[in-house]
Amino acid sequence: MRVLAQSDLIILDFNFTTNERQLLSFLRNKLLLSVRFFLVLLFLISLYFDMNNYFYQKSYAHDFFVNNDVTIVTLVEQIKGETELINTSFLSNNNVSAKIHAGNAADLSNDLEGNMTAASQLPSDMAQIYDTGQRNTTTLALVVANIVDEILRKYGGAFDIGYDLTNMSNMDSMSNMDSMSNMDSMSNMDSMSNMDSMRLMNMDKSNMTGEAAHPPLMNATSVSTDVNNNKVGGVTNGSMEITNSTLGLVRIHDYETALVLTDKVNEVFGEDLRPQSPVNETVNTDKLERNLERLGRAIVSKASPETLMEIVHVQIHPTLQQIYNLKLVRNEVTESSD
Repeated sequence: MRVLAQSDLIILDFNFTTNERQLLSFLRNKLLLSVRFFLVLLFLISLYFDMNNYFYQKSYAHDFFVNNDVTIVTLVEQIKGETELINTSFLSNNNVSAKIHAGNAADLSNDLEGNMTAASQLPSDMAQIYDTGQRNTTTLALVVANIVDEILRKYGGAFDIGYDLTNMSNMDSMSNMDSMSNMDSMSNMDSMSNMDSMRLMNMDKSNMTGEAAHPPLMNATSVSTDVNNNKVGGVTNGSMEITNSTLGLVRIHDYETALVLTDKVNEVFGEDLRPQSPVNETVNTDKLERNLERLGRAIVSKASPETLMEIVHVQIHPTLQQIYNLKLVRNEVTESSD
C-alpha cells in the first residue's frame, strides 16, 4: 500500500487483484441498493404518517382536548350510572344483570384509580376534584361530550353495529350507502310503475269493465302512522326519531347502560352545566338541551345509527364547542408545538 499526498489530501492506493475488485464492486452495488431501499422505506413511512394524521384529523373532528380532571369526573358519572343499574337489577331480582353491571362498575373504578395514580393524585383528592369540576363549565361541557360518546359506544355494542359511531368519517360512508339504497328504491319503484302502466294498457285493450280480476300493483309500500301522524318504521315526521326495524338487540346490558347514561348526561347538563352557562348563549343552550333530550328519545326508540350520529356529531358536539369554547386535540397540539 502506498500513501500519496495530493492537494493536502491523503490517498490510499491499494493493490487489489481482479477477484477482489469484482467483490468490492459487488459489495458497493449491494450497499447502494440497500441505501436506496432504506430511503424509499423512509419515504413510505413518512407518507404513511402524513396520511394517518390526515385521516385522524378527519375522523375525529370532535375529539376534544381533555385533562385528567375531566376524565375523573366522567368516570365518576359512569360509575353512578352503573350503580343505579345494579340497584334496579337487584330490586327486580335480576341477578345476572346485577352481576354484569357490578363488573362494569368495578372496571370503571379500576380506570379511575389508574388515572389518579398516573396523575400522582391521592384517592382523598377525588372528592375535591369532582367538586371543583362541578363548578367549572369547561370541565362539565367536556364531561357531557365524553358521556355522549360513551352512549354511542354502548349503543353500537348493544346492536352489534359493525362500525364506530364515534368516528365521524363513518357518516360519509353511511351517506353513500343511503344514496345507493335510495337509488335502488327509486329504480324499483320505476320498474313497478312501468309494470302498472303495461297492465293498465292490457286492461284497456281487453275492454275490461268493473273490477279487474287482478288489480294493479301499488307504486309504494303502505306505511302505518301513529296518533301524531308520524310514519312508523323508518320515517320521521315530527317528534319521533327515525327507527330501524332491522336492528337486533345483541347485548341488552350495553343497551341498559346507554339508557342510563342518557339520563346522566341530561342530569349533568340540566342541574350543573346549564345554570352556569353564558347568558349571551341562551339560544344555543336551548338548542343543546333539545338535542340532548332528542338523543335520549332516539335511544329509547332504538333509532338508526345514522340518526344518533347526526344528533351527536352535527348537533351536540359543535354546539358544545361554540358555547364553551372547547379546544380540539389537533389544535392544542399545533399551538403547543409553535
